[in-house]
Amino acid sequence: MISQLQDLQHNVPVVIAVSCALLILSYLLRVLFSPLRDVKGPALARYTRLWELYQNWEGRLEQVTVALHKRYGPIVRLAPNRFSIGDPAAIRTIYGPGSKFYKSNYYIPFGAPSMEHKDVFSETSNAKHALERRKTSNMYAMSSLVSYEPFVDKVNGEFMAALAGHAEHRRAFDLFTWMQFYAFDVIGEITLGRSFGLIEAGYDKDGLLHAVHVGSISYGSMVGLVPEIHPWYLRVLKVLPIENHWNVTQRVILREIGARMQGASFSDRKDFLAKCVESNKAGKLDQFTMNNVIGSNIGAGSDTTGISMTAIIYFLMKHPDCLQKLREEVDTAARQGNLSNPVTFQEGQKLSYLQATIKEALRLHAAVGQILSRVVPEGGAQLAGRHFPEGTVVGINAWVIHSDESIWGKDVHEFRPERWLVDKERLAFLDQHFLAFGAGARTCIGKNISLLEMTKLLPQLVLKFDFVPARDSEWTTSSGWFVKQKLQVKVTKREQ
Repeated sequence: MISQLQDLQHNVPVVIAVSCALLILSYLLRVLFSPLRDVKGPALARYTRLWELYQNWEGRLEQVTVALHKRYGPIVRLAPNRFSIGDPAAIRTIYGPGSKFYKSNYYIPFGAPSMEHKDVFSETSNAKHALERRKTSNMYAMSSLVSYEPFVDKVNGEFMAALAGHAEHRRAFDLFTWMQFYAFDVIGEITLGRSFGLIEAGYDKDGLLHAVHVGSISYGSMVGLVPEIHPWYLRVLKVLPIENHWNVTQRVILREIGARMQGASFSDRKDFLAKCVESNKAGKLDQFTMNNVIGSNIGAGSDTTGISMTAIIYFLMKHPDCLQKLREEVDTAARQGNLSNPVTFQEGQKLSYLQATIKEALRLHAAVGQILSRVVPEGGAQLAGRHFPEGTVVGINAWVIHSDESIWGKDVHEFRPERWLVDKERLAFLDQHFLAFGAGARTCIGKNISLLEMTKLLPQLVLKFDFVPARDSEWTTSSGWFVKQKLQVKVTKREQ
């Protein structure tokens, strides 16, 4: 018996080595005999997900992906079973009405730290997503925007006053940081009936922005590429005293919901939380969905708007002729009595050059820098002239489509709002390929709120202020899921 145990102990290393060798061999055989083995891409991406993980960590995946498509064509390998599709015709196939492509596990780590319950962003099932989204979609609808305008107007006034202070003291400030302060305070007003006070404080005073960035965006964009790690990380959190950034936002959410359920309110206007509580008491909205709505607004409600507003101001600084055209449009509307103070959303929508400027800036700098990954459904699918087996992860990157000359013309890399001032047929064609807010049934649920903020604030900014670079005229960017910018600027008051 003892000798048998000794023999077994001697053989353990051999068994482990053979098992590892067989696993590696099995993996290599799958790679080498995959029907997609000849799809081009970085050499390492054929064998490991570490290549894409590293590029994401470096913060330049959107630029690298565009360059790879220029080199290899409409299909590029990002990982052994993950592909970027650059064919515009694939947009409808993957994301269009009736598509059976579903979200990959990439999105799960972005959600709340619960594997059982997912929000509308991290839910992978199309059917469950549709059911969950229907519960609250009316709160984000265009028809609901008019009820949020007073919230936006309040923060707009605070932001304009803060910019006037910067101008008076000739202070340099980071443009994205302050645009995010603005957007986050608006989300606070719309969601909770009060801002988070970031504009007034001038810094992330409660650490909420940092918690959202680290705990959700940065974590999600990295772990989403290796989602098998996520359940293990959640288990570690339960047993080790590791700082959990999810808890920072969760404490705020539970505090606000609890106070509102007991009748406390900071506003005489009906905000998101008031609508949620009303639906909850009527039995139309469960506690988990209410928590998710508030959490989604706080977690993702400022990044897209902050990035987009920064892009718009940056491109207008770089193109003074476009800025002048926009100012002339706004000035003319104001003189003719077609512009209120503050500007209403309806009035801003009628400013065609303003709307073209917003779209063009978001085309050149989409907030999201990764593919919107989906799983090929049962039976496989034909994409870009190639058959992809079911289970393959594919997706389209807005940065790739937005730089396609066949759609946008030879001047695709130029900032030219006029490209959007075309006839209805051409405009519809451009809109079909505009992916700044995603596409199809999974389009960003907060899209209308972001457009509301931009449409109302921009006319005021271009009328009252001039933005100029404080140091280098070029920004620097860093991407995870979102492509965030850094640019020091100064602001001066315009002569009226």
